Order: sequence, then C-alpha cells, then structure tokens
Amino acid sequence: YQRRVRGVELFLILCGMKVYCVLFLILLTSEVLSYNNENYEILRVNAKDAKQVDALLTLETLDSIDDIVISKLGTVDFIVTEEKAEGVKQLLKNKFGLNIQHLGNGNVKKALENVSGDENATFSYTAYHRIGTIYSHLEAVANQYPDIVEVFSLTGKTYEGREIKAVKISRDVSNSDSKPLLWIDGGIHAREWIAPATVMYIIDALVGNHETDLAPKIAPLLEKYQFVIAPCINPDGYEYTHTSRRLWRKTRKPSGCEEGEENIYGGCFTQNCWGVDPNRNWDADWGKSGVSSNPCSLVYPGSAPFDQLNTAAVRDQLLQYKGRIKLYVTYHSYSQLFLLPLGYTMEPPPDHEHHTAVGKAVVAAIKERYGTEYTPMISAGLYPASGDSADWAYHALSISDAYTFELRDTGKHGFVLPPEQIVESGGENIDGLLALIDNLAADNK
Repeated sequence: YQRRVRGVELFLILCGMKVYCVLFLILLTSEVLSYNNENYEILRVNAKDAKQVDALLTLETLDSIDDIVISKLGTVDFIVTEEKAEGVKQLLKNKFGLNIQHLGNGNVKKALENVSGDENATFSYTAYHRIGTIYSHLEAVANQYPDIVEVFSLTGKTYEGREIKAVKISRDVSNSDSKPLLWIDGGIHAREWIAPATVMYIIDALVGNHETDLAPKIAPLLEKYQFVIAPCINPDGYEYTHTSRRLWRKTRKPSGCEEGEENIYGGCFTQNCWGVDPNRNWDADWGKSGVSSNPCSLVYPGSAPFDQLNTAAVRDQLLQYKGRIKLYVTYHSYSQLFLLPLGYTMEPPPDHEHHTAVGKAVVAAIKERYGTEYTPMISAGLYPASGDSADWAYHALSISDAYTFELRDTGKHGFVLPPEQIVESGGENIDGLLALIDNLAADNK
C-alpha cells in the first residue's frame, strides 16, 4: 500500500530537470493509493479520553501505519501491514498502555476494496453505487413523480468539477418554496458509504417507491413541509473511495505540505497533502478542538472555515433557507448514535431538555423494527470536535433541531458495512426520521 511519497522535490533538484527524471517524478507523485498484494492487519484499541484520542491521532504520520479509523464510541483502529504489525503493537502497549484487539488479517485487502459499483450500474439497494448512478436515480425519481420531486444542483462545483445534486420533495413541489423546510444530507465523509445509501432510501420512501405502509404518516408531511435532501455533499472524496482508496475521509483539494515543510521552490520537502476534513470546516468554534494543524491529518480543518468548495456551496444553500428551515439532519457512520447539540463542548445548550426528549423518541423508533440499538448523546461525546455542520446550523441558522445520525454498525464491519444491510439501515432510519419530525420543537412545527 503506497501511502506517501517522500523527498520527491529533492530528487527533482538532484536530477537537474532531466526529462527522464521528470517522468520518474510523475510516476512517484501520482497517488497509487489502492491496496497492493500485501496482507494487512487491523489492530483496535479503546481510547480512554479525548486527550488520548488526540495523542493516538498523531501516529497517523508514521510510515508503519497505513490508516487510522476513529469512531465516536472511542475505538481506534490501526490498519498496518503484517510485517509492521508487531512494532505497532509494541508502540501502543509501551507508550500508551493499551490493550489491543486483533480484528483480522489476510482478507483485510479484500474487505477494503470490496463492492465498488460500476459507474453505469442500475441503481438498487443491494449494492453501493458511484456518484453518477446516484445522480441518475435522483433524476429518475423526479421524472417518475414530477408533482412532488424536483432535482437541482447547488450553486458552483467541487474542486474536481462535480455537481452537488439535491432534491426537493413536497406536495405541489413547484409551489412549495414558502413551506417550512426540513434539510437532510449525507456523505460529508467520503468513506461512509452507508450514509448516502440510507439517505437515498429515505428519498424513495418519501415518494412511495417503498415503505408504502408509511404513506398515511408521510402524506401529511409532504403537505406541510418541503424536504430538501442532498445525499452526497462530498462527491469528490466519495468517488475517490471507489476508485483509489476505500478509507479516504476528506475532500480532494490539495491542502499543503506535511507540517508546513515547504522547500525554497514552493514544493514540499517530505509530503504533499490532499484534502480537508469537511466536517471540521464549518464556522462553529472552528479550529479549536479535535483537529490538527497538519494538512495531511485526517482531521485537518482547512486553512479557514469554508475554504472547501463543497462546504461553502452547502452553506450558501442553507443560508437561502434561513427563517424557513426547521430541521437540519446529517447522516454519518458508524457507531449507532443519535447525536445532540453540541459537538465542541459538553456544556449542554439551553434547549438540551428538548434534545434529550427527541433523542429518546428517535432511538425507540429505530429499535422497533429490527431491534437495532442506537444511543442518544451529546455530540461532543467522548471527544469534542470543532467545526461540524450540525453545530453551524444550530448557531448560524438558529435551528434548535440540528442533529447527526451515526449509522450502523458498532465496529464489526465499521465503514465497510456489507451492502446486505442497506435496506435494514434505510428502513429503521425512515422510522427514526418520522419520529424526529413528530417531536420537533413547538416553534418549529
């Protein structure tokens, strides 16, 4: 697994700009980030607190560690080659005093490269799909139900030139722009494939393509509200997880040099960095907690709030709805949590009692269908994180009901949840969403 390329600029200088050296440089700097034929192991530890999470995150710069995955439950997974696993185990034991759970080896490569759909596949809920297939299905739903569905693109495009498509769903949709608005999005973190899939399932449930037994509950909502739903708001990163690196989390815009190590020619001495954590890029306590100043970090928040085209586009769309918007919901994975405001502090906001009541109703509704247990908790949870989208919506749009769902599972499969669980995730979460809407703050109804 080729994770980083080091010393490339120095090599170029030594080569003296010869053609063959430039060709070699191109080969070096292209990101060959798919898993090769090496065997991998997954080592899991349980972080004790926020301070230890931050300390463990600093290990992501080590060449012996290929990926780090942190969940809201406090588990931290290290993906390492078998030949380097023993050294990482000793580091975790000796430096951090942590017990290590060995999650498997050998087949990790297959698990991390699995089920990437064909770019022109027919949409279904038996597989995860590429962004083009998702967008095509949005268009198909709008053509099927023109009276209640409109497709549109957010203003502008992503760094790699993609649109961020969304749908409006409402009775007499073309005349629904004065109705109170409910916003739903997913896919802000690229590797969380179950999030866009679940949001797409919710769209199909709202229009009646499935979950037809819920029609008596849904019909009055379409009369009263306008739903605006964007299933994947980080399409560049999402596509990259299908083509190159399954566990990529961030956006894809170049973000600088590792630890700011620029050379005199404006290049990087050690490592070029790509992407920003888009859920640390919002102007809500930005850059203070749960972030890193290293542009190569998983939790790099950017050089400034909204310096990513996709987060700025979503912000601008939401600002158009200020005064109308009554609910902000964003879907992530994994951990089976319903996260209440706020994400950057454990200090409860003034409306925490309302949030707690909503949380109880939502997790009860989710559990009823398949017995799946979600936990409601303040988003800061084990560790605070600044700059997330729900906190921005809570403050900037004055929305009391601004929540984050962390979908299946609790770590058995993590971000590589089998596609066989898409339908169940979708079904239990349409139940949870309906319960959430039933329990909106009185002034939001």
